[in-house]
Amino acid sequence: MALKRVWTPSKNYSGGGKKRLIVIHTMEGFTGPNGAYDCAKYFQGNVGASSQVNIDNNRGTVWESVSRANGSWTQCNFNSVAVSCEQSGYASWSRSYWLSNREPQLRNIAEWIAEESKALGIPITKISASQAQSGSSGICYHSELGSSGCGHSDPGSGWPLDQVLEWARGGGSTAPATGGNNVVSGAYDPNGVMHYACLSDSGQVLYFPPGWANWGAVDTSQNGAISGVGITISDDWFVELTYTNGSKKPCKYRKKWLEGDWVWSGIGNTNAK
Repeated sequence: MALKRVWTPSKNYSGGGKKRLIVIHTMEGFTGPNGAYDCAKYFQGNVGASSQVNIDNNRGTVWESVSRANGSWTQCNFNSVAVSCEQSGYASWSRSYWLSNREPQLRNIAEWIAEESKALGIPITKISASQAQSGSSGICYHSELGSSGCGHSDPGSGWPLDQVLEWARGGGSTAPATGGNNVVSGAYDPNGVMHYACLSDSGQVLYFPPGWANWGAVDTSQNGAISGVGITISDDWFVELTYTNGSKKPCKYRKKWLEGDWVWSGIGNTNAK
């Protein structure tokens, strides 16, 4: 979906150069139901600060204070080469808090990143602090710009960048199509990224991990599954699928997900005890 950008102009800006950075900030406050609007109104004052956009949990809407062509006053020596997003919240928030309480906000940010990337040619790629400070192009935290970027610590180590970038690239926003009228189950892995499982029309147990373009068949036996598939993912990265096979026996399929691929755990398709 295209974001609705509510123009709330700030007078606190300067001319911009060629943009190479998309920078993520936290407001360190403004956590109310209209936090982004409140922050945008604050930036209209004589406060010596601003941001390109201000984002909160109001899904699909952002408040734009400075055009992407100009330099907002939010990361000191990097203002002219960056577009910035101020988001409602605190750098001290944990990953679980962000994902549990701020998903609409995170999805807004993902869509803003995608729009800025397309407009400016900035890749949807996380870059390191040294790369951000030395001329590379990509996405970084405010904290990674160091003292030349005002010396701040936002958005914090708990901010779920991996999930936001997956959404920005178009992945994981909805369950993938199954090709049939099948019920899809999902579970988050320890990084907050969704994995999916379902049954095919022929009774195969199908699995769709992050980064895969197609469903993978788990149980292709002629004793195909006859019940919906449940999926759980443990903190140590074991993915377990549970279902009932064609012989009406409860089964489970358990493997470990590691660095983007399956690793055998020693427990395959077995009858559940």
